[in-house]
Amino acid sequence: MKKTDKKVLLVDDMPTILKQGVDIMSLRYTVETAASAEEAYEKAESFKPDIVLMDVNLPDESGISCMERIHAIPGFEDIPFILLINDLSIMTNARAYDQGASDFMRKPFITNNVYRKIDMHLKLAEIGWKFEL
Repeated sequence: MKKTDKKVLLVDDMPTILKQGVDIMSLRYTVETAASAEEAYEKAESFKPDIVLMDVNLPDESGISCMERIHAIPGFEDIPFILLINDLSIMTNARAYDQGASDFMRKPFITNNVYRKIDMHLKLAEIGWKFEL
């Protein structure tokens, strides 16, 4: 597997998901983890990820709200976010897209799906494509 120079910030409060994500993603990307929204916000500024995978339900703040805060950081407006879900209502799904989510991914991870989704959204960001109504 070819390692890239792309950086992924993985945010989840479940240690098993963080471990599984690092085990999968570190073969291809540089990965940093956070277990809370506040830690994610701090690490986003210092780590400067190319993409963020974030749980929708974090202990200190919703993943959607944290995504909005990170998108408000100068230079982070267009960073792709893939929200991690167990099950998501249609209304939450719509709100997440409206607030800037790029996509969703179910947990636990399926290795090939992780690579496909991350690579696709990194490529779209690289060429500057953004969905707009």
